[in-house]
Amino acid sequence: MGISPAVILYDANGQILVTNDGGDLRLGTISKVLNSSGSQVNPSTEDTLATRASESTLSTADGRLATIDAVLDSIKDTDGVKKITDQLPAGTNEIGAVAQGTRAAAASGWPLYIVDDVGNKVGVILDGSIYRLQSDAKIAKGASDLVHLDVIDTGTGRGRLEATLLTPAGDIVSFPSVSESIKNEFVEDSGDSSDLRVDGSTTPVVFEYTADATHDIALQEIKFTMAANSITFGTSYFGSVSGPLSNGLLVQAIVASGTVTLYNMVQNESFVNFASPGGFEWVVSSKDMMTSAYVIGGGLVLRAGTSDVVRVTVQDDLSSCGTYFRCFVKGNVAAD
Repeated sequence: MGISPAVILYDANGQILVTNDGGDLRLGTISKVLNSSGSQVNPSTEDTLATRASESTLSTADGRLATIDAVLDSIKDTDGVKKITDQLPAGTNEIGAVAQGTRAAAASGWPLYIVDDVGNKVGVILDGSIYRLQSDAKIAKGASDLVHLDVIDTGTGRGRLEATLLTPAGDIVSFPSVSESIKNEFVEDSGDSSDLRVDGSTTPVVFEYTADATHDIALQEIKFTMAANSITFGTSYFGSVSGPLSNGLLVQAIVASGTVTLYNMVQNESFVNFASPGGFEWVVSSKDMMTSAYVIGGGLVLRAGTSDVVRVTVQDDLSSCGTYFRCFVKGNVAAD
């Protein structure tokens, strides 16, 4: 193979730039740059390799091309942090674990949302408190719901909830209501009589305190009051009649969990056992008086529009047990 001719390059000033065997450029002797017509090139008007190289002048500060500097300056802020001006493409990929950083002050902070098992926002946490719960929620321990929360409204700035407490066994414990929403009444028989001095020895006589048609009633107290010429203890009397009773005075509550037998009274001592602590009183006078109060405190609820009742059944002849004998029930009606 013959020797190839030398390739001679010229710079903008007509200096010869030639390559040696290692590929390096070295400055040759001064020469001129000729165009295709054989005339000397005018670098200011003719597009040659030399003129194009002269247009991309190098920065004396850091060696970067001036045109690249302009691009870099356009995508950084004053703190030198690079900015992303284009939105991320839409898609279904999750970002993954990303540190949220320290919460900023006031309105520039990031709210934390409570989300249900299907992704619906049910509340927001601001300053450590939960606001605007958007749906029914339960606070549970094990298999039992201990607190059941129902939303009343979800307006902006408001998030009222109706809370119902439940025992571990699932029995409702309702909150006391205001005085305008109470039902304090005697138990009554089918003829609207509240006098328990009846003969139920052959056919038991039923007295009831009934549920409300539209609102739940949380039972607060069941109280018996008896007056007689003589009320004695230790002799098995019931009021002033000889006892004990053959069948008894049966006290029951029919509620959501079923029929609850509170007590079956057969003698005066039964009223002592029936009463809550501090709920028994015995006054000896010209007419002896005995009261026995069982404080329930909302632990039993009569459901609205149902056959739930407090029932007192006379199963013996109590017509002469005293001069006065009645049962009074106090209940709180659930407000709207």
